[in-house]
Amino acid sequence: MSRRYPRFCHLCGTPLALVGRYLIYPNGLVICPACEGTAPRCQRCGLPGRHLEQVGGALLCPTCRAQVAFCACCGRALLEAAYVIGDSPLRYCQRCLEERPRCDVCQAPLNEQGRLLPGRHGESRRCAACWAEAVHSPDEAAPLYQRIFLLLPQEPGLTLPALPRLHLCERALLQELHQQRQSSLQPGEEGGVGDPHLLGIFLQQGREQDIYIEHYLPRDLFQAVVAHELAHAWQAWQGLEGLPLVVGEGFAEWTAYHVLQALGEERMARRLLRRRDLYGQGLQRFLTLEQQQGRAAVLAAARGSLPL
Repeated sequence: MSRRYPRFCHLCGTPLALVGRYLIYPNGLVICPACEGTAPRCQRCGLPGRHLEQVGGALLCPTCRAQVAFCACCGRALLEAAYVIGDSPLRYCQRCLEERPRCDVCQAPLNEQGRLLPGRHGESRRCAACWAEAVHSPDEAAPLYQRIFLLLPQEPGLTLPALPRLHLCERALLQELHQQRQSSLQPGEEGGVGDPHLLGIFLQQGREQDIYIEHYLPRDLFQAVVAHELAHAWQAWQGLEGLPLVVGEGFAEWTAYHVLQALGEERMARRLLRRRDLYGQGLQRFLTLEQQQGRAAVLAAARGSLPL
């Protein structure tokens, strides 16, 4: 059988019989020596080409253009390392991660569509994705808050006699309220965890109940925090004080997990499952107890009458 040899340069069309020599790349590209020395090259695969496109700050061939990822912040082509944050599908370059301010919620670097929001106690930062889903005002927050309050008796089965007052506030105020609550505890009482980024806090004075939540949270995260803090309100109505943190916070996360599932917020529910801190540990214990003994056992453990 006779072997077939290439006849023309794939880039310039010059008959190879006229030049005598040619090169064949692993992908089958055949080029003459002149094109090998003069044709521009794709910055991703290194192959020469005549139909390259300048995109994302890089010269790319059509194949690489369809495959390459771009930084979700600056838009530059990610030719080397690409970085992800949490479970987000977005990718970022190292420069943006190192040089740009980060979102207070998801830690993504801010692009031009992000927000730097001045406040009385400092600046709040939201990336474009978190800002697009943010609960912007008390008018937007109120129906979401009411909906979860009404959902609780059915899922996961908690009844509150009254709805605590809701306040949207800056993170600095949450930290101040947390410190005040810590200083008011008696020796031996359990306080909140030392989380530098509190998203919400439940407070009670007498029969007055208030829930404070950081403003401009994305909708799914806002709903998770609401459910968590309403679980603390339920604990207060039950007269539960001094519970171990893994019980108090774990039960609140268990409540938030079931509320999120009922609302169809599966992504946020999965995020709760991935937590490895005290909140996540408590959640896993309550889910295991629920699977083994049912919800009645969960409520008994939440009241401290059943070991967790």
